[in-house]
Amino acid sequence: MNYGKYLNNFKKISLILLISLFLIEIFSKIILKLDFFRSFEHSNLTFSFTEFDEEKSIDLKKSISLNKDIKIFTDKNRFRVKDFNYNTDLKNDNPKFVFLGDSVPFGWGVNYEDSVPGHFEKIDNRFQIINAAVPSYTPKQSIKKFLNFSSKIKNLEYLYISNFNPLDLYLLFGEKWNENINWSNYLEHLSKDLFFFKYKRIPLWGEISSFKILRKIYVINFFRINDKIQYNKTKLSDQKFINYYTDQLENLKDLTSEKLIIIYTPIFTPLHLKKNNEITTTIEKEKLNLMNKINLNLKNYENENFVFLDIISFMKNQKINQVFIDDCCHLSSFGAKIIADNLNLIINKY
Repeated sequence: MNYGKYLNNFKKISLILLISLFLIEIFSKIILKLDFFRSFEHSNLTFSFTEFDEEKSIDLKKSISLNKDIKIFTDKNRFRVKDFNYNTDLKNDNPKFVFLGDSVPFGWGVNYEDSVPGHFEKIDNRFQIINAAVPSYTPKQSIKKFLNFSSKIKNLEYLYISNFNPLDLYLLFGEKWNENINWSNYLEHLSKDLFFFKYKRIPLWGEISSFKILRKIYVINFFRINDKIQYNKTKLSDQKFINYYTDQLENLKDLTSEKLIIIYTPIFTPLHLKKNNEITTTIEKEKLNLMNKINLNLKNYENENFVFLDIISFMKNQKINQVFIDDCCHLSSFGAKIIADNLNLIINKY
């Protein structure tokens, strides 16, 4: 038996295998660098106007102009603005009104002028409006973005914050949810329990990119097949999540001036405008019950500097298809104007 021949063949095969694995790893790193999976991971985000920043957090791209069905313009500060030539001046003497939150105050699915900030700007032109909302943001992310530019603002008088998120993430993760989970990283958190796809690192190289891609492919497909990977919820986890929204307001309170008036809203969805006999599924009933508890907690938080804008109370007689453009929470121009009108009534009291 020619052992030398077998040994040479083994060496050749091993070398080819090592080179192949190395090339796969290089190719995987390139794929990850190009954010190939981002459109799959963030089907709820329109990634043509968002990007990951240096801290791997999603934000609006700087100075873009999208003139499709919906016009979206941003400035150099990553704010949504009314036209491409507009750049927000944070340091002028005009009184400022900042809008924070997710896709609802951002104006998902409508032009700037049909969003809550856009309508408010037309109603009350005393203020310079800053729309710093970003689709998918949680309250924690919204506050973090605010802190990135708050020290640069002159004459900030009002701050509006409204977040639907992370309600669906909590319903997805249950007792495994924590405040650091958001739509930018939820797949990474979902995959932590998968033994085969746990983080694998090589000294001086870092995480194995090919494993990272396999993990993304697995979780994306598993998520789609099952619609919801719903872990168990408990009374304790429910209470923790209910308190999360007011905890974030408390954090905002500690970080802002006592003179600043902060206006915040309940979570408001089409479920709030449905009749009881129209809410039939378990998930709808569970979702509405949780939202009602969160909203009651938010209402009870109201104090001298924190004003609760009770959207649900002045929307209760409206029709769903007039107020919303989808089944989630996104407002039509009609719905946004009602909120802007009531916001103006509150402002005029001060």
